[in-house]
Amino acid sequence: MKFDKLFATDLFWKDAKNPNESVSGTRHLGDKWGGGYMTMDTNYVTKAHVMISQPHVHEFPQYLNFFSANPKDARDFDAEVHVTIKGEKYVIKEPTSVYIPAGTHHVPVVFAKINKPLLFIDIALSGSYSRIGNTPD
Repeated sequence: MKFDKLFATDLFWKDAKNPNESVSGTRHLGDKWGGGYMTMDTNYVTKAHVMISQPHVHEFPQYLNFFSANPKDARDFDAEVHVTIKGEKYVIKEPTSVYIPAGTHHVPVVFAKINKPLLFIDIALSGSYSRIGNTPD
């Protein structure tokens, strides 16, 4: 149809480190969809872990979003997430969006306590997701 290119359905991938975990979606489609203006990564977080341990920067702005995964109560957030920005550690205990300006050192992202699943959405305003100062996680 005329607008087929506006729909993306190849969204899901399995985390190689945790192949039995829930499927995650929209793994950095970026330049494959929508003209390359944004990448988005969604993850349902069901257990405590360190997502990215090494501080790094991006050449683009980024939004880290932490939401309840309870469809009946968007405020049902029973978790603790640690995010470090320029050496300052922030503790997230409620639904939160964090804006990371381009060039700002950040992480680690530590899902310290997960008593109820949460939805993590990482939005990068770039068609090509990359890190400067990254080491493999």
